[in-house]
Amino acid sequence: MIKLQHIEMLLAIEQAGSIRAASKLLGKTQPAVTKALRQAETELGAAIFKRAPSGVTVTAEGTQILRRAGIIQAELRKMQEDIEQRRGEGTGQLNVTVSPLAASRIIGGTIRKFKQRFPKVRVQISGGHEPMAFGPVRDGLVDLVIGPEPRDADVAGLSVAHLVDTPVAVIAGENSRWVNETRLEALHGADWLMIGTRARLSYLQRHFISRGLPPPDPMVTSDSITSILAMVEDGDNLCTFPGLLVDLVQAKWRIRALDLEEPLYASPIALTTASDRPPTPAVQYFSDCVLQVARNEFG
Repeated sequence: MIKLQHIEMLLAIEQAGSIRAASKLLGKTQPAVTKALRQAETELGAAIFKRAPSGVTVTAEGTQILRRAGIIQAELRKMQEDIEQRRGEGTGQLNVTVSPLAASRIIGGTIRKFKQRFPKVRVQISGGHEPMAFGPVRDGLVDLVIGPEPRDADVAGLSVAHLVDTPVAVIAGENSRWVNETRLEALHGADWLMIGTRARLSYLQRHFISRGLPPPDPMVTSDSITSILAMVEDGDNLCTFPGLLVDLVQAKWRIRALDLEEPLYASPIALTTASDRPPTPAVQYFSDCVLQVARNEFG
């Protein structure tokens, strides 16, 4: 059976990109790391890395092995943090994924409240979008997601606490030919942008398909909200956007929300965590802070 020290070694090789660099990272000799790698591969009966001109590359089997190794390492870290936090040491790290709405309206107040109780816990905040954001939660690599609720197909292994429903707006630049349109069917032929990746395409297209309209096929997607807003402001593009953020955007950008006769579907925003993984005290308190801030913010 593979040993715990092998897990640290495998992940170090993946991170460093070579056995030599991994040995320096681990403070071990290169022959010792090479020997440990061979032992791990023998125990598992699979080649994890293969030699490359610049170091090593991961094999197909190695990709799955390293994913599981990362989950194990994350769980070991959480176990240690759980013990230390219950002893009152208050150290550790949280990894949080947020949507644009959460980043603007929820996370600031949450951090201020959380740091009053856990000032020594490091918090890593990353942007992310459904449905890709939920896999790392299940794997234990992300502690929680604040953003659109997972749909039925994505909810397995997750615990969901509803926060607020936000209307979905369609935004355009002030000088766009589309800015005064009021009917969704009149937007046929427009160039669309989409926040996130094409994995979110069904979330955009459902508004059109349910009304019997041809769905848009965005040729540009971006995780950068600033990039999206700049392209909308300076071009003739359309993009769906959280309605609860429209006032903030219109105050800073030459952008307007279309006054559609028939509103798009509202998007439920939620706090999503793993359902089969006990939270550390810090994760639990952070979740409590999110719920309280959302209640205060949205009523």
